[in-house]
Amino acid sequence: MMVRVLYCWILLMMLLAGELTMARLGFSSAVCACAVLMGLVIIFGFMRIAQAPPLAAIFALGGLFWLVILLSLGSLDSFTRTNFAVGSAMSSRPDHAPALPDESR
Repeated sequence: MMVRVLYCWILLMMLLAGELTMARLGFSSAVCACAVLMGLVIIFGFMRIAQAPPLAAIFALGGLFWLVILLSLGSLDSFTRTNFAVGSAMSSRPDHAPALPDESR
């Protein structure tokens, strides 16, 4: 049992080193491939989903489904965000409003 965990951990560390190297070299598709392989090592190595009961596999797939949904919604936020310049037109106090009295008196 511990040998399997050790092999999975060593494989994850090797994939991490490969992922960091590919990221430094600028190969984004290789980084994604390493990330997918790391996920597969966790699913099949640590979770042993292939030997799990069918209900456990259904819950694992459901969790993966919601993870994909949440990650895609989180990335859409940064892709669709727009920056507006904040000037006098968008300030909370209009220019024609009287100034607030000084409270230090």
